[in-house]
Amino acid sequence: MKRVAVIGGGFGGLSAAGELARQGHHVTLFEGADTLGGKAQAVTHDGVVLDTGPTLLTMPDVVAEQFTRLGAVDLLPRFHRLELQSRYVWDDGPAFDCWEALERAQASADGLAPGEGAALGRFTKDAEQIWRAAGEPYLEAPYEGVASFMARVLKRGLATVATGLKLATLDELGRRHFRTPQLQQFVGRFATYAGASPYDASAAFAMIAHLERAFGVHHVEGGMGALVRGLAAAVQRLGVDVRLSQRAKWVQRGSELLVTTAGGDERFDAVVVNQDPLAERKSAEPLAMSGFVFHVDVQRRLDWPHHTILFGRDYRREFDQLFGGQVPDEPTIYVNHPAASDATMAPAGRSGLFVMVNAPAFDVSAPPERVEALWRDSAARLEAHCLKRLAAWDPAFARATKTVFARRTPVDLAARGAPGGSIYGFLPHGKFGAFRRPRMRSATPGVFYAGGGTYPGGGVFMVMLSGRFASGLVQRHLEARA
Repeated sequence: MKRVAVIGGGFGGLSAAGELARQGHHVTLFEGADTLGGKAQAVTHDGVVLDTGPTLLTMPDVVAEQFTRLGAVDLLPRFHRLELQSRYVWDDGPAFDCWEALERAQASADGLAPGEGAALGRFTKDAEQIWRAAGEPYLEAPYEGVASFMARVLKRGLATVATGLKLATLDELGRRHFRTPQLQQFVGRFATYAGASPYDASAAFAMIAHLERAFGVHHVEGGMGALVRGLAAAVQRLGVDVRLSQRAKWVQRGSELLVTTAGGDERFDAVVVNQDPLAERKSAEPLAMSGFVFHVDVQRRLDWPHHTILFGRDYRREFDQLFGGQVPDEPTIYVNHPAASDATMAPAGRSGLFVMVNAPAFDVSAPPERVEALWRDSAARLEAHCLKRLAAWDPAFARATKTVFARRTPVDLAARGAPGGSIYGFLPHGKFGAFRRPRMRSATPGVFYAGGGTYPGGGVFMVMLSGRFASGLVQRHLEARA
């Protein structure tokens, strides 16, 4: 039995802590905030409950498996599988409804232009091939170098290798399959799941389209906060010593690993750091996008789907602005309306809306007062723009009484440890961008990273996998020292 510290109580840290406790180690989890969950928090307003971070769940079997491994199936919240995964809206034409059932999605695509339904079928097959070539081997084990990764790819045959090598950008893949700019934008949006631009990110991100169709898009009943509470209860039941409101840092002193807090130093045999590895960086290397979020209590039940995306007029200009450090003037708007699927998220006759637009990460060397002033002005402008556009889209929303009751800017994200306010930290641009992601092994033996900033990346199920992978690396390290 060894002493292992976990610094940070997001999904990655909680998963790592549970795995290590299950293996028989004495685990102490330090969390600087007064609640667990990291970015996965919740806000409430007079009975309306909304997430502040991730709002959807893919690969639910990975999440369920994590609870099973921790002996906590009884603590797993219910998942709602969405038949209509998302509605995509443009100002100058019909919407595209992306149903899980391919034939229904194809019928909606044909409403944009004849033949686009068949193109969607071909794109779906291509996305599945990309998943087999890149996604499955990528998620099988921690990335420890090209050789071990390629060995996993080669098990799937030379055709799989060829598929991976032929990948261009996500935008090029969209234009290859679709004639309409609307469905090209639909493909390009999958880059934003990693905070990237479709014009610079690999077509490998198209695998997300396959994951959503093959494994479904899910809502966690009660919101992501319910998932955090279940996982937190699981690790505490396994004996993890959870210490809230304790900011902690690790240091190496001679041959010892110490975790230091306001209460002093403690020695540990290994440390898992559930924080972005780029959080301490001072360089000007580009970061993945941030986001601006606000929450709305609407005094009527809206006839909106669970997820809606309202695209801006000029997608390329939006990303040029974002990666040029500018707040976009006509951003794409993402709206999460959880009451459409889960009656526990809002009282009868009411709707809660999570509204988000992409935002640039800020230069970490910029004076804090300048960044704060920028977001005081930008938040008000973006909020007004979104409310006006949503009102134009649905007159019922325009007529309803509504209250904006919470906001999250890049400044708020930075205060929780996100470098430059970036949601994902590392920017995976380029054909092999994902493989340049900060490694899980630090340069110090016995210290490992977990979370969305390291391998395999952002998204609830991948962050949980990251915690599981980190626990495996810790176990091998401890065995090698025994």
